[in-house]
Amino acid sequence: MVARRWAAFVAALVMISVVAAPASASAATATGPYVALGDSYASGYGLPEATGEPVSGCGQSRLDYPHLLARELALPLTDVTCAGATTSDVVSRRQLGAQPQVAALSDSTRLVTITIGGNDADLIGTVARCIAVSANGPVFSTGEDSCKATLERDGVNTLNRSIDDTVVPKVRAAFRDIARAAPNARVFVVGYPALFPNAASVPAGGCFRSVADGSGFVGDGFPFTTTDVAFLGGMQSHLDGALRSATQRAGFTYVSTLAGSYAHSACATSDSYLEGITLSADSTFSSITLADGALHPNERGTRYLAAQTADAIRAAAATPPASPATADAGGFPLVWLVLAGIVVVFAAIALLVARSIRRSRRDRS
Repeated sequence: MVARRWAAFVAALVMISVVAAPASASAATATGPYVALGDSYASGYGLPEATGEPVSGCGQSRLDYPHLLARELALPLTDVTCAGATTSDVVSRRQLGAQPQVAALSDSTRLVTITIGGNDADLIGTVARCIAVSANGPVFSTGEDSCKATLERDGVNTLNRSIDDTVVPKVRAAFRDIARAAPNARVFVVGYPALFPNAASVPAGGCFRSVADGSGFVGDGFPFTTTDVAFLGGMQSHLDGALRSATQRAGFTYVSTLAGSYAHSACATSDSYLEGITLSADSTFSSITLADGALHPNERGTRYLAAQTADAIRAAAATPPASPATADAGGFPLVWLVLAGIVVVFAAIALLVARSIRRSRRDRS
């Protein structure tokens, strides 16, 4: 009887270990089917050769990095990237009538790329509100000398705090949904390239390029104060670090494109990876808008993103997938769940053994 109980509990222990251990995605990362998810930085917003997918309003281009990557690696591609997408559009909301992006995933999906979080952080909206008259200000939208003057309060960077408190939880939740929808896929989270240069990449004369002169609007401007180039550059670095941490927590692979693009930011006057700002207005100037593709990757930029991602995929093909640092639901570390299960099993075993010994002693007496 005791032997049978021991065998049953050993079997239970094995089951706990199997159930608690995270599932491993296929190591064959350079094979399809490949599904691309994400926002305008993934969809090639503003570039020619529109695909009309997943719906016509998504601004998706055949020159986006997912299409370039699929051609480079000879992968069958389903591209559901869409300009303006947030994490909600990835997992639950019908953006412009399209299905939530995770609907394109399945058990057969083997490779996923995603660029997301920028719209949750209102990255482009924030930057657009920081357009200034000169390198020393003022900022058009507020009249302040810089955006930093209004976005840093009592020494607290409100942009970074919003990323930590609002964006990161949404990104983590989206990653959990992706892992469930594509359990056999390797997932590569492609970070955002540099909108703003680091200090070493700022030209000798500074970054400021006006968006208007005496004759009207001027194309490819970079109208930010010297203070805000550094301040907003800090925000992009913070977002990059936050996305990296969320990616590692999910057991995905992060492809940071920031460091390699500092010298090719929208500040650069040549060989830039992103378009500068071009404004347009109606005849009465009552409405002023950003041109399509402003502050987004140009064709050089999408080639760079595709190359960085291809290198990461090839490198990952030789290594096993990373395990998530925490459990899917609730963020509780899996290792503690496993250990807790083991402790419970052994406590039960000890209790049974003690009872068996007591019975044996009573029988002998």
